[in-house]
Amino acid sequence: MSGKTLVKAIVLILLTVGVEAMASNTAENMTSKNKVAEKIESNLLPIHYLKGHVTKKSIPQVMLQDKIAGVSIVFIDDGKIAWRKVYGYADLVKLEKVTPETVFTGASLSKPIAAITALQLVDQGQLELDEDVNLKLESWKVPESDLTKKQKVTLRHLIGHTAGVMNLVGSSYGTEEKIPTVAQMLAGEAPSVDPAITMMAEPGERYKYSNPGYYIIEQLIQDVTDKSFEEIVEEGVLSPANMKDSSFVQPIPEYLKKRKAIGYSNELQPYPYKIFPWRAAGGIWTTPDDLAKFMNALMNDYHEGSNVLVSKKMAQQIFARTENRLGFTKKYSDEGNDLIFDHWGSNAGFTSYMVGSLEDKQGLVVMTNSDNGFALMAAIARAVAQEYDWKLLKPKVYEPVSIDEDSLARYLGKFGDGKEDGAVSQFSIKDGKFYLSSEVEKLGQELIPIAINKFILPSEYTTYEFIQGRDGSIKWVRVTHESGWNYDLIKY
Repeated sequence: MSGKTLVKAIVLILLTVGVEAMASNTAENMTSKNKVAEKIESNLLPIHYLKGHVTKKSIPQVMLQDKIAGVSIVFIDDGKIAWRKVYGYADLVKLEKVTPETVFTGASLSKPIAAITALQLVDQGQLELDEDVNLKLESWKVPESDLTKKQKVTLRHLIGHTAGVMNLVGSSYGTEEKIPTVAQMLAGEAPSVDPAITMMAEPGERYKYSNPGYYIIEQLIQDVTDKSFEEIVEEGVLSPANMKDSSFVQPIPEYLKKRKAIGYSNELQPYPYKIFPWRAAGGIWTTPDDLAKFMNALMNDYHEGSNVLVSKKMAQQIFARTENRLGFTKKYSDEGNDLIFDHWGSNAGFTSYMVGSLEDKQGLVVMTNSDNGFALMAAIARAVAQEYDWKLLKPKVYEPVSIDEDSLARYLGKFGDGKEDGAVSQFSIKDGKFYLSSEVEKLGQELIPIAINKFILPSEYTTYEFIQGRDGSIKWVRVTHESGWNYDLIKY
């Protein structure tokens, strides 16, 4: 057995013992409030399933399955922390367990904090949401082109990812490397190793997630205030919200570095510590407690007009029942008053998620030191939604419907991703039933119809929705897995 294989095996054993020990310890010492947390811990469900065909999982079980080193969770209810749960290890080599004080990189959870910082300047009259940002940018300008002739890039566009700015995942840097400024990253100048930021669509034309869009926000904040981004965020958000365990300072301050988790790959391999020069896009180091404080302060500004972070008028814009995104994605329906707002984050070795119910004044923050945390975090959020009746986030429970064989015939054939060596899914009918087969599984698995054009594979909680083109013929099938991850396969 090689050295790497041996270390990997030892780490997996330690993780197994660690997760089980932590889970049992929290159960032995739980308070009455933590009984709810324990129920959520063992009630993880897929995003959708066929009625009567589901097996619940627990957080430790999924951590072992997905090789997730550590997890930290906080839930707030009506302005207070209702419960916390921690699992696993912040450092597998030193056997340091995750605690509520463990610091993680929040990655893109930096973006709503940066957005609120910019919106504070709007409240103060230093910026406007709908003016050309080039009027206030000094250190760098959005390149003029045919794409910006009709409509200029505005702060509203940048916050909501509709500015038409290209996307890339910015490079991180070692502690011995020279770190570029935001202006250098925007211009593609050394020591930045990334290309210059350019436009790829007309502003306002469509939604396109853009990390560099938040580089521009960061530079805009610095140019308008003549202060560093991290200084302005500290004054405007972190200090007022009492986020004492959070910082955008790079490299990470020593008082937080002592409690920093190690980030791990999907195979539990540690990542080296890196510096993130793109602070607004993903540079925060923080804890679930602090992010919960941020969410709570923002909800209080909306409900109570507390003016801790923004004015009530601005909070109403942030949480308006529209597709326009001023810091968070939003889910709402005409049938109810609630609005669910959320944001995801991912840096190498870390994944994080914050989600809240505006009407109920409740919020959940989940942070992991793993590349593989997305499915677990989404499942935890669904368990919370089940317990606290967040209707917009609950799992979808399907019931079977009847479809005649002639209708099923529309969906026959082969579907793939268009690549020469890509996997191919084939759909067929036998004895009036609909089957999915592949090159690996020749016998096929029965799909259960749940709508006229939608089917589910009950054992894997995967749905297949057939979509027609303008001519009425079936063009592709949308595959959605139990985590919510989806993709389209084109009909051959």
